[in-house]
Amino acid sequence: MYRESPIAITKDEFKKIGYQLIDTISDFIDTIDEKPVTTGETPQQIQTVLGNASLPENGTSVSELVLKTTDLLFNHSLLNGHPKFFGYITSSPAPIGALADLLGAAVNPNVGANILSPMATAIEKQTVKWLAEFIGIPSTCGGILVSGGNMANFTAFLAARTAKAPKSLKEDGLLNTHSEMVLYCSKATHTWIEKAAVLFGHGTKAIRWIPTDVKNKMNTEILSQTIKDDLQNGKKPFLVIGNAGDVSSGVVDNLSEIAAICKAQDLWFHIDGAY
Repeated sequence: MYRESPIAITKDEFKKIGYQLIDTISDFIDTIDEKPVTTGETPQQIQTVLGNASLPENGTSVSELVLKTTDLLFNHSLLNGHPKFFGYITSSPAPIGALADLLGAAVNPNVGANILSPMATAIEKQTVKWLAEFIGIPSTCGGILVSGGNMANFTAFLAARTAKAPKSLKEDGLLNTHSEMVLYCSKATHTWIEKAAVLFGHGTKAIRWIPTDVKNKMNTEILSQTIKDDLQNGKKPFLVIGNAGDVSSGVVDNLSEIAAICKAQDLWFHIDGAY
């Protein structure tokens, strides 16, 4: 017996609501410069606008729900697409990105395996290849698209550890690793590194915070000496993180100097490109 989904809508209703939403989004993008960059509302004020109702027993019509949500987002958000928005690293929304999200959501592909979504998987691989070529990396490299900066850096952290840790780590874990694994980054590095050190069992004491110079770049002389000191003390250096635009100021470390140090010491060099 066929049971209709409670969130199903007819083709005509979908088209009607969709066309209305596209028109509303188009007007929003076209007039965004007439709005304030932010309303400056406090979290408490935002919660008041949203409401504190209990879980509803009955749903809301799709058209009403879309209309209300559109109003909430368009009138109570930090507009990072505004021409006067200069803060933080958030990219401006692109109209083609909105359409792409709509298209992707219509298929809802799972790119966890080729059999689950053959075309989306191929598109991802092609996109990674093009990005590699764009920044001068051989197209034979590999990569994946992830949800954001934290997840990208977590993935890179694990790649570094897998490459440089003893092969027994996978089964024996960190407790049975013969020497303490340590890593290096400047004091300007984003807080993701602390999260990764905790999440993957190293602890924040494994992080060697390298001072920066007057330009807020990592001091490579101190980096080199710190690595040598750790080696003499029986530690196992495995990762150095360079910033290609740190989050707070956009400063780029002396990446070529750091790369030379990593090559000489056989360390994994990860570049965090916030900008």
